[in-house]
Amino acid sequence: MKTALALTLIGLFSLFLFYKPDTGETTSGYDVYQYVKECKAELNITRDLPVLSCLDGKQVPVYVNKQEIKADNWGLLSNSKKCDNPHWLGGDQGCWTYSHFQVLNLDDQNIMILNCRQKGNQLEKNWFRQTKTNLGMNQAQRKQHFENAQPAEKKELYYLYNTFNDIGIILRNTVTGKSCYVTQYGDAVLGFLPPLDAPLPSKDQFLNQFNPEQARPPKDFPLELWYRDANKAFKNPEFTASAGCVGCHNAHGVKYSPYLNSKHGLPDIREMAKLPFLAVGEPFKNYFYSHDILQVTTEPIDGVNQLCTQCHNMTTSGTCGYLIDSATNHPNMVLSAWMTTSSRNSWMPPMPVDSALFKKHVAAMKCCCENPHAQGCKTRKFGPTLADLPEGFSEGKGWIKGQETGLCKSTIESFQWKAN
Repeated sequence: MKTALALTLIGLFSLFLFYKPDTGETTSGYDVYQYVKECKAELNITRDLPVLSCLDGKQVPVYVNKQEIKADNWGLLSNSKKCDNPHWLGGDQGCWTYSHFQVLNLDDQNIMILNCRQKGNQLEKNWFRQTKTNLGMNQAQRKQHFENAQPAEKKELYYLYNTFNDIGIILRNTVTGKSCYVTQYGDAVLGFLPPLDAPLPSKDQFLNQFNPEQARPPKDFPLELWYRDANKAFKNPEFTASAGCVGCHNAHGVKYSPYLNSKHGLPDIREMAKLPFLAVGEPFKNYFYSHDILQVTTEPIDGVNQLCTQCHNMTTSGTCGYLIDSATNHPNMVLSAWMTTSSRNSWMPPMPVDSALFKKHVAAMKCCCENPHAQGCKTRKFGPTLADLPEGFSEGKGWIKGQETGLCKSTIESFQWKAN
């Protein structure tokens, strides 16, 4: 996907952050419960899905120039409005604290991922509320602050402790490559999430499902933020599909970055790269088709297979485009506006190859990202259904060589490469 299209998607995400439709109703009748039922059947999940609490996740540290942001150094982030490992790859909501992440193994094939984020405007570091409380506090500190507060303050402090305005749930089969997405963003949602595959229980039964160590909402806390079924708590499938989850996550079904990777519990990226992307649900398949998403790589360069795709996938949407600059230590103006320039700004680990060869591979890969059908480039289908996969996909076959003339072939065949 070209850079302009990538930026358009990011703009849409930012737009959705402030657009608040009634998520309890769908235009087609295809709701969250129907989608999750279809997902379980397609992924062959036979057990009940766990009831999730954002607070069960591990809080992901955010760094500024290698310093972890905590309560005593919140000013580093508040003043710079930049960080080394943004939790949102686009827009000015990227650098924020108090995100909670968890990966659950549902069975020997399927994982369930929950990512809960608080995202706010970088110009106003107190999220979307009026509180002036230090946002560098961790979960235990926020809980203590809430419990020790006067009754009149508890409601506002509970927002800080257990509400999030961006929820992402992914179901991923790590054997077949089938994937599902359930989201909420832009609206405040309590971290106690309703069941996805069962009716909403009574209020007492609902709260009793969660860890008793996690503070319950105060009596005056808005009921609609915590006692609501899945159709009220999450966006409907059509809305989620149109928001670009497929466009961002297709390369591996999940997203890897300095914020989240295998160190945080995600499957190894090299193993995930072997899988197709098989989207469950017609809205998600339609998004994939309408954006003509393909895997892309280059012809061998000086006898060496493309370095960028030896470990992971590159696709025309989600890994190509503006992200490749930051991943290879060449941040462009878009990313450098909200990421610090530090020794952590390169996503890729060091490679034991000549630097000139590495630069040449990156340049060729960027060219093929922009011109996937050019000579010197190769593409193949990798989803969204089994019927779309080329013959021999699992053996690494099915690549189509580009035929269009362009600069990519000349870059690959050049004898010298003088990249900056």
